[in-house]
Formats: sequence, C-alpha cells, structure tokens
Amino acid sequence: MREILLFGRLRGAFGDEPLRLPEGVHTAAELRRRLQQDHPEIAERLSPSAMKIAVNQTLVSDEDAALLSPGDEVALLPPLSGG
Repeated sequence: MREILLFGRLRGAFGDEPLRLPEGVHTAAELRRRLQQDHPEIAERLSPSAMKIAVNQTLVSDEDAALLSPGDEVALLPPLSGG
C-alpha cells in the first residue's frame, strides 16, 4: 500500500502511524469515503469543503473518475489561506 502525504492540520489528525492508501480504493471519491468511514471522529475534516485531494500534484474532485495507479503520489490538503 502507498503512503498518503498529509499537510497542515491533517498531519496530526491520523496519529503517529503513516496513513496508507487502503486496499480496494481506486478513485479519490472512494478514498474520501473510506477515510470518513475509518475515521468518524474527523469525518467533517475530510469533507470536500474541508479537504482537497491531489494526485501527482494535481487537485482532483470526487467527481473525477480517474483511477489511482500504482506509484501515484496522493496527498490530502486542508484549505489554503494566505494573504
């Protein structure tokens, strides 16, 4: 299983163990649903409005049906703020 990159407040949300792409997850939407199911205590932080998913440094939406491939870089990104 591939390790998922975590940024910002999501980095500590999953504890000390590396977060890995679960078996049987093939799309960004499946990843989001699985994470919300496996981590109900932070499910709200994993909603589309609270977290974006990037695959190979490109943001993808839950509607994007592109399949995750072996070797893809998958990252979870909290909302960006700046000034």
